[in-house]
Formats: sequence, C-alpha cells, structure tokens
Amino acid sequence: MFSRILFTLITMMFLSQPTLADDDDLAVNEVEGSLSVMVLGSGGPIATSEGRASAGYLIFTDGKPRILMDVGGGTFQRLAKSGTNIKDLDIILLSHLHADHTGDLTPVVKTIYFHNNLARTKAAKQGIILPGRTAPINIYGPASSAIPRGAGSKGVYYPKPDGSDGPLVYPATTDYVHNHYSIPEGGVERYLKAFVAGISDDDGPLGPGGSVSNFAYTANDLSSRVPGAEIETVLDEDGLVIKAIAVDHGPVPAVAFRVEYKGHSIVYSGDTGTKGRGPNHLGRGNMVKISQNADILIYDTAVMERGDAPANPLFHILHTQPSLIAGVAIEANVKKLVLSHLTPVTSPRLDAVKAIIEGAGFKGKIKSAKDLKVYNLDDDD
Repeated sequence: MFSRILFTLITMMFLSQPTLADDDDLAVNEVEGSLSVMVLGSGGPIATSEGRASAGYLIFTDGKPRILMDVGGGTFQRLAKSGTNIKDLDIILLSHLHADHTGDLTPVVKTIYFHNNLARTKAAKQGIILPGRTAPINIYGPASSAIPRGAGSKGVYYPKPDGSDGPLVYPATTDYVHNHYSIPEGGVERYLKAFVAGISDDDGPLGPGGSVSNFAYTANDLSSRVPGAEIETVLDEDGLVIKAIAVDHGPVPAVAFRVEYKGHSIVYSGDTGTKGRGPNHLGRGNMVKISQNADILIYDTAVMERGDAPANPLFHILHTQPSLIAGVAIEANVKKLVLSHLTPVTSPRLDAVKAIIEGAGFKGKIKSAKDLKVYNLDDDD
C-alpha cells in the first residue's frame, strides 16, 4: 500500500510540471541522423562562475539515447534541461573513477527508472500497457591498478583502507559499482532494488497487468595497463561497436572510448597526459590507435603548454598540452576536434589553444565544447 501511495504522489508531482518535450529550444530537439553526441558537461573538477558541468557525453543512435560516457557533477542537471528521456539508456562508460567523472552516477541511474515510469503512465492514459524496465544498466570502466611507491606514482597516493602506507591501489570499476548497488556486498545505495519495484507497482497508476520494473546492472572492468595496450572491443551488436584502450592518466587507471555506428565514429579521450612525441611512447600511441580516422575526437583540454599559464606541474602529468592534442589528431587523421574538460586555465584561452593546434599542422575542424551542444555526425558542420 505504501509503495502505491508513494508512486502516485511522485507521478502526480512529475506530471504537474510543464512538458519539456514541447519546448522547441530543448537540446534533444537538435538530435538527428544516425549518430549524435550531446555534451552534458564540458568542464572539469572546479566549480566556477562560468557554470560548466563536469564531464559527461550522451550518445544517440538513430535519435535514441543509448550510451552515456562519464557522468560528472552537474550532468544530471544538464540532462534534465536537455529534455531527453533516458528510459532505454543501457550503457554507461566511465573513463576513470575521479569524482568529476562519476559524481552524478546514481541520480542518473535513478532517473532511468523514473523516465520509464513516466512513459508508462502516459501510455496507460491511452489504454496502452507498457512493461516495466527489466534490462540491466551495463557499466564499464577501468580495472584496478597497483603501483609501488617510486614506480611512476608521481607523488599521488591512494591510501589503503586502514590509512596505512602501501602501494598505490585504485579500486576497479566492479568494486566501485558493487559498493554502490550490490545487496550481497552491502552497497550503500542497495535500497534501489526495493525502491524501483515500489515506484512501479503494477496495481498503481500504470494499470493492471503492467509488469514491475526490476533494478538490474552489470559491472565490467576494462584493461587499464598502458604499456603494450591493445584496443578492446566492449560491444559489437546490431551495428553498434564500442571499443576501449588504456590511456596514461598518471597513477590513475583510465581508458579512452570509441563508438562506431553506421559508418561514423566518436572517440573520447577521458583524462590523459598523452606523453611522448613518438607512437611508441607511453599513452600517446594508445590515443593514436583508438582515434584512427575518427569523425569526432573529444579531447581532454585542461592545461596549456608548460610555462604558458599557471598550473601545478602535476596537472601536466595528468592532462594534455594543446601541442600533444594536435600531434594525436594529425597522426590519427581525425576530422574534427572537440576541446572539452575545460578549466579556468584553458577556458579563457581557447583562441590560444586553437592557434597552437593549428600551428602544429592540424587541418581539421576545431570546436570548443559547450554544455548541451549537439554534434550530429550526419552533418558536415
């Protein structure tokens, strides 16, 4: 009984709000063609008056939202403002486990089920009974790493759970996700299993005969070993191909992603230092491999050239200088660069960033990411 009352109240609350989908200015209405990417967050880890959300990119296939690459703080709000219903979203790709790439994971996961319920409620008003969501949300990200002190850890340490000294160990994506949602492992947000069933009670407003939604997920680790890394196929299904490769983010396990569909491709670097100027150098060669002939390459643009703007030296270990972005884009024959993960260092200097990249010889298009900007790959802009 309580669950029915709860669902009724929540549904009434949502349905009493204006219908965003009727607003012609919504970002979702800009999506068209076979493959698109909507920027939900073009910023980094710093809250600034410019108001950029942290990293997040929503990929559409044939106009439907299917994949979310990173889900940093603020992406939930941008998703809401975009007008996109993500009831069928089934893939979340995490480039690494820093908070500015994962902070809105649970709000977005929860929204998937609310959006499913809203769609079912609207259908029920027309006498149509839609099933609850039972398909799992599939979450992919880097495997764990263990780097002894003094072996490339660069002074950044991930302490052992008891706080003692030891090797630098970042959790695997499977650990991170299970520690959120797993009931057997005591996940801190394991309530979602009961909550999702409760708000989708089939005796409530969804109509008799409608099945209850089931909260389900899978957690998957991808190789995070940078030296000798090869491209890993994450998914190959119905023409949609997702690939990943380990990239150099200092001591932090990290991967870059490539999405291919109907002859188009989007590559996302995540965070990476892209070290070295030859194809066999740590990190750079991996980005060149995954970016070959990409239509769009979304690149970590958090720092300027060394000495060009104030920055802690650590940031040049973790992030990519514009000249190195250019080097990857040129060698990989990328058609369009999208500069993102912008910070107070790079955001006011974007003209200078573009000048460095063009000066290095890149002849493709260069765009500066903005929250809620949509790139349709069938277009030639």
